[in-house]
Amino acid sequence: MKPVYCLLLMVAPLAMPGYAQDPLSPFLFEDYNDAVVHFHGGQTSTEKVNYNLVESALYFIDQRDGQVKVVANYRGIDSLVIAGRTFLLDGENALEKVSDDPTIYIRFNASSTQKPPPVAYGGTSKLASVDVYSTAFFQGLGSDRKTPEQEVSEIYHDYVIELGGKRKKFSNFKQFHRIYRDHKKALEKYVTEHELDFNDVKGIIALCRYAASL
Repeated sequence: MKPVYCLLLMVAPLAMPGYAQDPLSPFLFEDYNDAVVHFHGGQTSTEKVNYNLVESALYFIDQRDGQVKVVANYRGIDSLVIAGRTFLLDGENALEKVSDDPTIYIRFNASSTQKPPPVAYGGTSKLASVDVYSTAFFQGLGSDRKTPEQEVSEIYHDYVIELGGKRKKFSNFKQFHRIYRDHKKALEKYVTEHELDFNDVKGIIALCRYAASL
């Protein structure tokens, strides 16, 4: 048995998402993608996966029955490589590694509200036509939960940088300047001169490299 099946245990089958933006898809990718899953201990497994931003949940297509299921536990997973992009699962969010020097991650977030029930023909969710019931088993204990459908109003990201063996999150320039208190004025000048936008990932990476050089 692949190690992945010892960790992903296991949920009731779900209807396949349709990925239509209604108004926004809660999934990070438009479709399920081949991913190489790296486990602690060195094992790997190839799976088709997608990531739900609202639930902070990794969905996958079970190779045994073709059904969509949800990973119940991330503890054994070291990282995933999806479409050439490397992701870590920190237990709360997906972190995409965007720089090695310094080590920088993007943390994905979504704002959502519970979707109201359909009121007319054709008004059902394009993500899934049924409610999601899942059972997560850990050390012989099972717990059922019902996940309501969500409407996504905004998808955004912030950043995590590794400094001195610790990860520090920043969601705006003000928080970034606090990380580098001793160089605040120089960094403020850099941001102004380069007209940096906080959503400009390449610009933020360059800013972090500049900060590390000071």
